[in-house]
Amino acid sequence: MEEGDYCYTSKIEPKNITEALKDEFWVEAMQEELQHFERNNVWELVPRPEKANIIGTKWIYKNKTDEQGNITRNKARLVAQGYTQIEGTEFEETFAPVARIESIRLLIAISCILKIKLYQMDVKTAFLNGNLKEEIYVAQPKGFEDPHFP
Repeated sequence: MEEGDYCYTSKIEPKNITEALKDEFWVEAMQEELQHFERNNVWELVPRPEKANIIGTKWIYKNKTDEQGNITRNKARLVAQGYTQIEGTEFEETFAPVARIESIRLLIAISCILKIKLYQMDVKTAFLNGNLKEEIYVAQPKGFEDPHFP
């Protein structure tokens, strides 16, 4: 990454949607996340059912850094509020299964020795590809409500 690319990121991690909406870089990160939802046809806007349980959503903000600790990008994740959290108790952390580079190198080395063909796929949005048997209703993300479908 070039030195000049670092200026296209926000240096702060917002604590809430109000702070994030004031920063163009975080708005862009949130729009990128919503584009993944749209591209994968994750949801469709429908009128709010009377007796359905509506799951709320929350934005999680994280600055991604390189090996030197420089902020390389801003990552916004939209998560379902199927939990209760207390600030100070696992409040600042989010978890995602990610392969360590050492494991990837080992896999590539073994495949070379055994002459096995490897295929790579992007699992950036793998969680969006699961099929559900039941209908689930989720509230629109704060700050991005569709005025035509409140």
